Amino acid sequence: MRRTFTMVLAMAAFLTSMSYADSGNPATLFFDLNACTSFTLDGTNTDYSEFTGVATNTNQIELSAASNNLYRANPTINRHSCTPGINNTEAMCISYDMSCDYRPGNTRAARIDVSLSPVGSGAVRLSNLSFYEMAPVMFDWIDGPSGPNNYPTLYGVRILRDGQVIFDQGGNEATTDWTFESFDFSGSDFEVTEETVFTVEILGYCPVGNTAGQSVWDLDEILFTAECVDTGGCNASGGTLTGGPFTFDSVGDGVADMIPAGSITSTNTNGDLLWLVTDSQGYILGIPPMPGAVNFDNPGAGTCLIWRLASEGTITGVEIGLNASDIQGCFSLSNPVEVIRNNASGCNANGGELFGGPFIFDSVGDGIPDMIPAGSITSANTNGTLGWVVTDSQGYILGLPPMPSVVNFDNPGAGTCLIWRIASEGTITGAEVGLNANDIQGCFSLSNPIEVIRTNANGCNANGGELFGGPFVFDQVGDGVPDMIPAGSITSANTNGTLGWVVTDSQGYILGLPPMPSVVNFDNPGAGTCLIWRIASEGTITGAEVGLNANDIQGCFSLSNPIEVIRTNASGCNANGGELFGGPFVFDQVGDGVPDMIPAGSIT
Repeated sequence: MRRTFTMVLAMAAFLTSMSYADSGNPATLFFDLNACTSFTLDGTNTDYSEFTGVATNTNQIELSAASNNLYRANPTINRHSCTPGINNTEAMCISYDMSCDYRPGNTRAARIDVSLSPVGSGAVRLSNLSFYEMAPVMFDWIDGPSGPNNYPTLYGVRILRDGQVIFDQGGNEATTDWTFESFDFSGSDFEVTEETVFTVEILGYCPVGNTAGQSVWDLDEILFTAECVDTGGCNASGGTLTGGPFTFDSVGDGVADMIPAGSITSTNTNGDLLWLVTDSQGYILGIPPMPGAVNFDNPGAGTCLIWRLASEGTITGVEIGLNASDIQGCFSLSNPVEVIRNNASGCNANGGELFGGPFIFDSVGDGIPDMIPAGSITSANTNGTLGWVVTDSQGYILGLPPMPSVVNFDNPGAGTCLIWRIASEGTITGAEVGLNANDIQGCFSLSNPIEVIRTNANGCNANGGELFGGPFVFDQVGDGVPDMIPAGSITSANTNGTLGWVVTDSQGYILGLPPMPSVVNFDNPGAGTCLIWRIASEGTITGAEVGLNANDIQGCFSLSNPIEVIRTNASGCNANGGELFGGPFVFDQVGDGVPDMIPAGSIT
């Protein structure tokens, strides 16, 4: 967590180098930068050796500068100047990255290697980094010039533990006055049980974009704090793992990819021990008896992490699909060992694995939103550009929501939806509403699906679903040449029940009940507009007959949206007397004075 304060008063002075305080106090390593020296003629502007730290250690914690002093890569290019700092002391003035994209690891970062170790047993934590920063509107160099500055607007902080990134935060605002910046750290990545080196990088970037000739940023009073880890009487220790990283570059080929037994060793453990395998986000993929028993061919491309878990007493949250960061109780995790998995095909997209559901909504269609709670579906072991896909049970895409919790499942009617995680690399095609997910092309991967089962409160779960395709236009009807819709050009999704097809006129009168739309010859009916529908039913329905109106069908049924078929004559005359249904009518008592009349509505 970052905390920022605009300060008027300076920080209090720190104790002398390498003093020892009481055991309950934190240890500190302070770089006051007051010894700043910078002259071009003697090369001191390229020498950072004056920026040493002062450690205040305890009888339980020892901090030191493993690099001896603050430094920068390529110092002959990335030089420094001196500027007035906090409390009228000297501060350091340095160049910054001119890109507005945060680029961690950039050579213009100020770097410090911090060594942290416990004195004796127990665990200690690097708990805080603080410093002052200023992006001055006017640069001011001691014993040098001053003037307008093309100052940075942002800065980032990155921390590596033994070369592995454990903290990386860009987008922090750089301020035009001296501002106190503070970052709190927690979690196992910052906890150590033996001497460990943390590399800290502080990088300014993204110029304001004025026309000034100088582009510099000022830093002062950099402070590291470490403290004992409060175990609350918990002595579990996951220890330290040695081995790896391991790389498998042909996953998914059916040939087992397994770590040789004994290639990962653990030291300094204490408590009841388990092995965990997680994805790169910490979601638990497996709890194997040992790493050598895991077949890494199965999860697909991506990165797995292997951990040693130690515990005392009862702990909760050690379950596949949950996140290791949510484990509760007396426990400790080791450092992780990476397992990098690449596909032989070169496509490393991985939709991963979804956890959650199935979800059941038993009153769909009542107008009350039926929505999955946010966070009730979690995904693990993903890799690539990620999205969500909702399909029907046949794979037809109904939606591409930003997250499952925004979908209102009251709308589609009864049936079963499937929620998938899709991952891709590069351009893919076919991921469109109305198309089938089985026809997506490119480098992609779909997760396992999560079911959403939807039933109507009235007990009728027929669903005509949704049709995709058309409209279709035939402009030469009546010429004797068949006008037919190509097979497969209308697709249906989200259906449920016994299915059929219905062709009506624009008023809903049923013209045909074909086995499929592609067998209908639209040259015959003459000019006008036909509508094609998908009908679904459960049990017996009545009124689904040629000549009757679809609006009068009775029973448990559902009609889809219609697809238009527009028919015009080549002659330009689109008058159409249509088709009559009814009769013949027989009157066998004419002339008896009693009216013989056809009942209203008996001819349609």
